[in-house]
Amino acid sequence: MSTFENSQLFMEPTTGQYGNHMVMTNVHKPNKTKYINIDTKFRDDYDYKQPANYQIILPERLNEIKSLKVTNVEIPISFYNISNNMGNNYFKITNGSTVNIIKLDDNQYNDETILINELNTLLTAHNVTISATVHNKCTITANSNITIDFAVDKDGNTDKFNFKNKLGWCMGFRNLSYDLVAGTPITSECNINISGNRYLYLAIDEFNKGNQNSFVTPLSSSMINKNIISRIATDFNTYPYKSIHPANSSTGLLSDTRSYTGKVDLQKIQVSLLNEIGIPIELNGQDFSFCIEAICE
Repeated sequence: MSTFENSQLFMEPTTGQYGNHMVMTNVHKPNKTKYINIDTKFRDDYDYKQPANYQIILPERLNEIKSLKVTNVEIPISFYNISNNMGNNYFKITNGSTVNIIKLDDNQYNDETILINELNTLLTAHNVTISATVHNKCTITANSNITIDFAVDKDGNTDKFNFKNKLGWCMGFRNLSYDLVAGTPITSECNINISGNRYLYLAIDEFNKGNQNSFVTPLSSSMINKNIISRIATDFNTYPYKSIHPANSSTGLLSDTRSYTGKVDLQKIQVSLLNEIGIPIELNGQDFSFCIEAICE
C-alpha cells in the first residue's frame, strides 16, 4: 500500500491509488482575506457616552479564522488632557482641621499659562498662589502652613497607585505630598508637562480562549494586558485637539497579528480604546473607527 510522504505536502495536487480507493493528495485550500470596518457610530446599542468601550455583533459570522490584525485606526482627538476621566484634575489642601479638594473643570488646557491661571482662580480663597519659573517648573506659595496631597482620588482618599497620572505629576511634583511653611515657596522637581496621553491602546476581545497576550505593560492589574492588539502613538503636533488621527503602520500604529489554531469563528467582539493606564478614554461623544484584516479558510 502506498504511503504519504512529507515532501508531498508542498507539491501540486496528484491522484493516486491507495488500497481500493483513488485519493487526491496535496490539495491546498486557498485562504480568503476579509476586511472588517468597525465604526462606533453604527453599533446597535448606541451610547454616545461610551464610544470607547462597547460590544458589537458583526452582520455575518466569519468562519475558520486563521489570523487577524488591525490595519487602520481613525481616532478623534477629542479627549481632554486634564479631566476626571484621566484622574488628573484635582488635589487636596489641608489647613489645620480644614480639608479642601481643589478641582479643575474637565478641559483641554493647551498651555501651562491657562492651567496656572485656572488654578490660581480656585486657590485665591485659600491664600495659595502658583506660578511657573523661567525653566518651566512650578512654584507654590501659601500664606499659612498647609499640606498639599497630590496622591488622592476625587474624594480626597489616598491613591498612591495612580500617583503618576495625577495633577501633581503633570505639574512636575514627584512627591506624594508637601508641607508648606507660610511664605516659603516650594518648586517642582521636574518640568511641567500637560501634553496628555503619549499613546493609546486598542483592545479587542473576540471571546476566544486562544488569543495571545502580545503586549506587556508594567501595570499588573490593568485590563489591557489580556486583550490589547494595537498601540497607537499620539502626535499632537500633526494631529492637534479637534482633529482626526488616521493611524496606520506609517503613522503611529503598531498592531499584533493574532493567530489561531483549530476552528475559530468570529462574530461578536468587545472593543475598548484605552489610555496609558488602561482606562477607556473619554472621547466626549465622538466616534472612532478601525479596520481589521482577517485571514479565513
